[in-house]
Amino acid sequence: MYLPPIIHDALIDSAETEGYVPGTIESVMRFGPHSRWRAGVIVASSAKHSQALATRCALLIPRKGKRTRKLALHPSLPADVIKSMLDAT
Repeated sequence: MYLPPIIHDALIDSAETEGYVPGTIESVMRFGPHSRWRAGVIVASSAKHSQALATRCALLIPRKGKRTRKLALHPSLPADVIKSMLDAT
């Protein structure tokens, strides 16, 4: 059985995501009605414009608030694992 790590607020909008410019969308995420997130996408960075250390991020849209949040992801982590970590479909 795989137990995903806990995603906490310190990992969201970390220093690795400063200057991140989204590029290609890899996957779209949907969340349940009791989640703190409304929707999200997993994206690769724009090679030309991004100045962040992160090369891949999950962009998360909160239910409350207007600002999209960024979560840096490991480049080789499969989208299905990321979705299970965030409890998304």
